[in-house]
Parts: sequence; structure tokens; C-alpha cells
Amino acid sequence: MPAYYNQIEKALKRNDFVSVNHRIASFLASYFDIIFAINEMSHPGEKKLLKIIRDNNLKIPKEMYENIESILKLTATSSLDILLEIDDLVNNLDGLLVSEGIKAHERK
Repeated sequence: MPAYYNQIEKALKRNDFVSVNHRIASFLASYFDIIFAINEMSHPGEKKLLKIIRDNNLKIPKEMYENIESILKLTATSSLDILLEIDDLVNNLDGLLVSEGIKAHERK
């Protein structure tokens, strides 16, 4: 996930809108891979993922829908605020991984 973050940040700074869009799509594809793995569900493909998650009542991180909607809206503007939403999305995913016993809680 950090590699995507860095690539998105660089693309934003150089105002490369196509690259931002491509990197966000790749980031979200990996994110959804993790969501389906946590739920021990075969990945259904790339269409209607949010609907499938909702219809199957899958375990998801808090604020996932809101974060993803915000990221997608911000992608159109190429705002650096995308990075804040990605931080929230990933931090909330980490929280889910910890609560599911998949990731150890990090001490600071």
C-alpha cells in the first residue's frame, strides 16, 4: 500500500491526472483484494464491488464507503486531499485487520 501512496503523491505533484486515476484504480483493486480475503470470499471480479460487499454483509473497515466515495470524487480534482482520505482508508483497514487477529497491534 505505501508504494501506491507514494506513486499517487508524485502523480499529484506533477499534475498527471491520468496517472493519478490509474494509480487510484490500482490501489483500490488491491484494497478490495484484502477486503475479500478478510471475509474468506472469492474475489467476484471488478464490477459492482461495493454492492457485492453490502449485499453479502461483509466485514469492512469503519467509514469505508465514505472514504472511497471521497477518494473517487477527489480524483477528478487531483487534490492533495486524496492522500488524507487514503490515510484514513488504510488506517481503518489496519484497525479491521487488528480486530480480526490478522495483524498485530502496533505499539508507538
